[in-house]
Amino acid sequence: MIRASSTSRRSAGFTLLELAVSMTVLAILAAIVAPPWARYRARMRAYSSAHELRAELTYIQGRAMDLEGECWVQVDSAGQYSVFVTDPATGSGELYRQVNVAPEGLTLSSPGKRLLFGPRGWVDPDKSDVSYDDSAGIRIYTITVSAPGVVDVPVRIYLNGRIEVR
Repeated sequence: MIRASSTSRRSAGFTLLELAVSMTVLAILAAIVAPPWARYRARMRAYSSAHELRAELTYIQGRAMDLEGECWVQVDSAGQYSVFVTDPATGSGELYRQVNVAPEGLTLSSPGKRLLFGPRGWVDPDKSDVSYDDSAGIRIYTITVSAPGVVDVPVRIYLNGRIEVR
C-alpha cells in the first residue's frame, strides 16, 4: 500500500498572505514610478506640439513662396492657434487649420498675436506682432509651447525664415 506524504496534500498555488505582499510591493512601485512618468508624458506632449507647430510654419512658409502671397499663423488664445494661407483665386487669407493644444494641458505664448510670412518666405516684421528678441543682432520670433510646471519648448523663427525647435 502506498501512502501519500503530508507534503503532497498541500494544494499548489499562492496563499492569501503571499498575494497581499505581492500586491503591496506592486502598489509601492507604482507610487514611485507614477510622478516621473506623468512629467515625461507632459514633456513629450509639449515637444510633439512644438514640432507640429514647426511643421505648420514650414508649410505656410513654402505656400507663401509658391503663391507669392502672404500666409500666417494666428495664436488665438493660450490654448489654440489658427493657420491661414493665401487663396490664389481671391488673394485673401483663408483658414487652413485650427489646432487646439489645451486638451493636452498645454499652453501657447503670444495669445492674440500673429506671425506672417511674405512672398519670399521671410517673416514680415511690419505685419507680425509675435514677441521677438534681437539681442544677438538678428530678430528671432518665439512662440513657446508650455506644459505648465514641467517644460517650456520654444519654437524660434528667424527673420530670414529659418525655423527651429529648441
